[in-house]
Amino acid sequence: MLQMKCPKCDGTISSPFLVEMGSVTCNQCNENVIVKDVFVTTEAFTMYRDTLLSRIRHYRDLLKEVEREKMSLGNSDDSSTVAQQSLNQTYTALRELLEASRENYRLKISQDLPLDIEWEGSLANGSLLNLCTNGAAIKAKRLHGSPQKGSEVKLRLALPENTEPLSIDAKIAWVKKSKQDEEQNNISVGVSFVNLNEKARACIWDYILAHTRTPDPLGK
Repeated sequence: MLQMKCPKCDGTISSPFLVEMGSVTCNQCNENVIVKDVFVTTEAFTMYRDTLLSRIRHYRDLLKEVEREKMSLGNSDDSSTVAQQSLNQTYTALRELLEASRENYRLKISQDLPLDIEWEGSLANGSLLNLCTNGAAIKAKRLHGSPQKGSEVKLRLALPENTEPLSIDAKIAWVKKSKQDEEQNNISVGVSFVNLNEKARACIWDYILAHTRTPDPLGK
């Protein structure tokens, strides 16, 4: 879960969408406050989101080391129960770290990553602006009639490392029409993935890990 401390009342604000908001209303003091210093909480740890996301590749490599050590201990007659329990605890904590990263990291796309977006029989070409395992921001040529928030669309996305394009059902989360978009007959939309299968989610996460440097500051 994503959380932050309210700067007005010091209460805890919780929402899975904190990183998408510029500001949020605190349920305890009803003040509208700027979103900053977001942290991730699980049963095993609490950590600032930016710190966690800047080290995801390190945690992934560490998890692989622990997995190898678990296999080695499992095949050894000399390993103690205490050692195995300790390693299992470390393994579980690292898995939670990576799961928290996977659910809360949005990669800004720096390369040209084209896709097709289909809505009510209309098909348009577009490109990714950012990507996470739960959704994406897209710039596309204006579709006939223009989809609205809540509209269901289908995406066809080819990631460089994949031989087959991903076919993804999604729902429009927001629509933006800037002056530049109007002049170029474009539309910018945010989408939430619907019932994304684990294979496609893993492909997206692998792409994100391969292109991760440091997280974008909130609000950028």
